[in-house]
Amino acid sequence: MTEPFKIYGAELSPYSVKVRAFMRYKGVPHTFIERSAAREAEFAALAKLPLIPLVQGPDGEVQQDSTPILEGLEASHPEPATLPADPALAFAALLLEEYADEWLNKAMFHYRWTGEADRASAAGRILTMMLDGADIPDRARAEGQITERMVSRLHYVGSNPDTAPIIEAGFRRAMAVIEAHLAKHLFLFGGRPTMADFSLYGQFAQLLSDPTPGAQLRAEAPFTTAWTGLMADPKAGGPFETGAELADTLMPLLRQEITEVFLPWAIANARGVVDRAERFDVVLDGQAFPQAPQRYAAKSFALLLDRFAEYRDLPGVSDLLTAIGALDLLNGALDEFRPAAPPEHGAHQDGHAGADTEAEPAADADTNADPTSESPGA
Repeated sequence: MTEPFKIYGAELSPYSVKVRAFMRYKGVPHTFIERSAAREAEFAALAKLPLIPLVQGPDGEVQQDSTPILEGLEASHPEPATLPADPALAFAALLLEEYADEWLNKAMFHYRWTGEADRASAAGRILTMMLDGADIPDRARAEGQITERMVSRLHYVGSNPDTAPIIEAGFRRAMAVIEAHLAKHLFLFGGRPTMADFSLYGQFAQLLSDPTPGAQLRAEAPFTTAWTGLMADPKAGGPFETGAELADTLMPLLRQEITEVFLPWAIANARGVVDRAERFDVVLDGQAFPQAPQRYAAKSFALLLDRFAEYRDLPGVSDLLTAIGALDLLNGALDEFRPAAPPEHGAHQDGHAGADTEAEPAADADTNADPTSESPGA
C-alpha cells in the first residue's frame, strides 16, 4: 500500500487548506498534520524554511510552495483535470490563481491583524493550535505577544493607515464581482474546480473565519460563502463551461481584478525589486498604493510570465487577453522582466514559503512571524 502524503499545515493558513482541498479533490491519500509545538522537531527536521504548508511525498520528497505542489500533483494525478482544455480559459485560471495568492492575500492579512476583534480571534486560535490546546498560566500575555508580532508585519503586505481604505474598498469590489460570477456558475470555470478555485478558496476560507470580513461575506455574498464551504471538499458537478457560457461574468472579473488591479501592482512590484527600491508606488483605482517591494511575489510573477510565454500563441489566448485589456501589459512585462533564464522558484509563503529569506525575513523566514504561513499573509 502506498504511503499517504503528509501535509504539515494549519487551519489558519490559506495555502495549507488550498493544498488539502486539492488533494481531497484529486483523491490523493494524505494526512493533515497541524503544526504545533509538539510537532516542531518533526517539522524542523524536514523544513528548508520554517514555513507551511510543507508536503512530504510518499518518496520522502519535501516541498514548501503551494503552487508547485499543485502543479506536481496535477502532473502525477491528471484526473480530474483542474485546468480547462481551452488554452484561453486555462491561462485565465492561472492568472486568477496568482491573483488570489499574491493580491487577495493582502486583504486577508490586513483584516486579520487590523481590527481588535479580528486580532483577538486570530491570536487565540493560533495559540491554541501551537499549544495543542494545552493550558498556559498567562494566556492573555501570550496572545498579546502573537498580536504584537503579527501587527508589526502588516507593512510587508502593504497595509498601513494610508492604504487600509484602498485594501478594504478593493476587497468589497472583488467580493461583489466574484459573487456575481458564482451566482451563475458552480465554480469559476463551470461545473468543476480549477487551480484558481483552490487558491481563491484558501483566501476566502480565512476571510470567512475572521469576524469582520466574515460578517461582510455572509451578509453580502451568499453564493461566495456557499462556494467556500463546497470548496473544502469539492466534487465535480459537470464539465468545464465554454468561454461564451462564462463570458458575461468572467470577463468583468478578469478585467477588474487582473487588468486593473493585479497586473499593475505585480509589474510595479517587480520593477521595485529590480531597482532595489525601498518602496514603490502604483496607482490602483485612481489612488496611490505605496509598498515595500516583495521579492517572493516578483519571483512568482516571473514564473507566471513563463506560463504566458508558453500560452500566448495558443488558440484564443491573445483574443481573450486583448478583450480584457491585458495583452499589452503581459507582453511588455515579458520583454522587461524575462529576457534571461528564470530565477529558482522559492517556496510559497504562509508560506508561500517565502523564497527570499533576506528580502522579507519577518514575513517569510521567521518561525515566530506567522506559524500558519506560506507568506506574511497567513
